[in-house]
Amino acid sequence: MKEHYWILAGIGLTTLIMAWLPSVSKRIKISGPVILLLIGFLIFALGLPIGWPDPLWPDKSLMYFSEMIVIISLMGAGLKIGETYSLKAWKRPLLLVFITMPLCMLAAYFMGKDFLYLSVPSSLLLAAVLAPTDPVMASETQLKDPQREKQYKGKIRFSLTGEAGLNDGLAFPFTFMAVLVAQAGSWAAFDFSDWVLDKFFLKIIIGTIAGFAMGHGIGFLLDKIHKLAGIKTFDGFLALSLTLFSYGATELLHGYGFLAVFFAGLSLRHFEKVSGDYKTQMHDFIHEIERLLLVVWIILFGGSIMNGMLSLTDWRGIFFAFVFVLVIRPLAGIIGMIGIKDSFDNKLAISFLGIRGIGSIFYLSWAFVQFDGFEHKNELYSITAYIILISIVIHGLTAPSIIDYFKRKTEQNKNESGDQPKE
Repeated sequence: MKEHYWILAGIGLTTLIMAWLPSVSKRIKISGPVILLLIGFLIFALGLPIGWPDPLWPDKSLMYFSEMIVIISLMGAGLKIGETYSLKAWKRPLLLVFITMPLCMLAAYFMGKDFLYLSVPSSLLLAAVLAPTDPVMASETQLKDPQREKQYKGKIRFSLTGEAGLNDGLAFPFTFMAVLVAQAGSWAAFDFSDWVLDKFFLKIIIGTIAGFAMGHGIGFLLDKIHKLAGIKTFDGFLALSLTLFSYGATELLHGYGFLAVFFAGLSLRHFEKVSGDYKTQMHDFIHEIERLLLVVWIILFGGSIMNGMLSLTDWRGIFFAFVFVLVIRPLAGIIGMIGIKDSFDNKLAISFLGIRGIGSIFYLSWAFVQFDGFEHKNELYSITAYIILISIVIHGLTAPSIIDYFKRKTEQNKNESGDQPKE
């Protein structure tokens, strides 16, 4: 029975720390996930009797838990992007999704096959799970409160928020491809036309349309209920309800739920007849839920690292992880934005801050649940864990200073010119 109380006390203390963590993180210029990871190491070392991963989580449990965090974060990302961003502003995140992401995947696939000596399906899966940038870990580099956009439009924050919202869903077809190739046994037996028509076009289209329709429909309903019945909605809890409904319903409709959740949040955020204060309230509620789940996830992730998860690959996997984070993503990002008329430091910041995290873990566990015949399963988990750890530490130590630099630069330009330049 005492173990039960130890667990409650440990979880309570950790979540209590979250109340001060954003302020502490801002002051010392170190991202919250780095501090949480250290707390996870400490709690594991103290022997708190939690069901620590040994060193891996069960695939299905890991899939469900990471799935919940990602969809909540995607709703938050959608609610952050307001009407001040024109279609022209979407050029950057779209280039990151349609040029940078495929370049990263191609590099990961060929390095997986020719350097790590993985099988073709496992190399495909590695490329697919590393495709999405993370909307959870990267919260400090994304847009903040929706009302913030009234002050200025941040190219860096907006680009990273838009990219994370889109590519978490657009990576799904390629994870499907890896599973289908593994099930077929070879490229020759893989039905490419079915994948293109169904898993790529149809499911993406359904996910996008369903998300926009559900977000707009909820916005319309909120407005009409108030006008016709005098019932005004105050609960930020509605954002969580919309998250779960749009995700589950879209998956049942044969669409990609990740895309639907992001577009539902985006559509509701743009619905003009819902007050800005209530949109902010929904955003704040979903953000608090996200932070709570993030605490639990990172602590357990820290425990899995301490328990030997990183030992499941060799020097090649470690080398690949560093190369992917420090070379492949930044280089692919810069290539993707060649045609953008931004300063080089803007492009470099956007390219460098391609944080990997919980989305990659979801896709990996999802693929293993769908097909249990993948080779190199433990190695894939370990390489992905290395990439997430490197991303947490390197981006966590640099992102606050990078964002602060561009914020000060924006303010300086504003003072000198008298207008509102962008990051």
